[in-house]
Amino acid sequence: MNGCLAGKKALIIGAGGGMGKSISATLAKEGVTSVLLGRSETSLAETADACAKQGTPGVPLTFDIAQLGSIEKIVSEATDTLGGLNFLINCAGVYAGGAAHEVDLDTWDKKLDINLKAHYYFIRYAAPTINKNPGGAIIKIGSVASSYPGGGMHLLSTYAQNGYMNAVFEDVREYGTKVCIIRPGFVNTQMSRSDSLNSDLMIQPDDIAHTVLYILTMSETGCPTEIVMLPQKSPYRAD
Repeated sequence: MNGCLAGKKALIIGAGGGMGKSISATLAKEGVTSVLLGRSETSLAETADACAKQGTPGVPLTFDIAQLGSIEKIVSEATDTLGGLNFLINCAGVYAGGAAHEVDLDTWDKKLDINLKAHYYFIRYAAPTINKNPGGAIIKIGSVASSYPGGGMHLLSTYAQNGYMNAVFEDVREYGTKVCIIRPGFVNTQMSRSDSLNSDLMIQPDDIAHTVLYILTMSETGCPTEIVMLPQKSPYRAD
């Protein structure tokens, strides 16, 4: 158990997914107690069990982050449950595509609500508590940015996340709060599964978890504000 993290408290958004589960269990091994936020009660229970096996509890809390008006309340509930808050780690996100002249606007708005608006709502309500103690952190798991037909919605939310996190760092850096966006390529999660891709060659959820740990344990004199990760070898299957 890493002494510098033992006793710290985290709110992990999207804790029921592949990356969220790995991050939660990795932090539990280091002595971090987490509130596990997600939509699936079953998935959160599995993550809580993984945390318990590592020796530190994870507290599941079912919540749909698309409910923007309830985010302030859920952050308050999580903070009260933990008795404070040191880390906010957001793994949640959705993918939707569509040509600019054809895209469904309701789908567009839903994607922006989940991938962007919810993200800054959580920061707005969690950062004041995180900033109270040096060594806090705000981490967003985003995505690499690349242009392709029908990818406008994805590209817009990706660039917006990057820009916003840069601004957040400037706002909170003097409190000693680290801010970083991790931008991976294909990660072996349900969202990336495809017959054209070899999941064994993708970035693995544990790779993301170890990167989060790297950020949280970095010296107080440095902050990695953006980390781009690509699969070491191409995961595309040969024709």
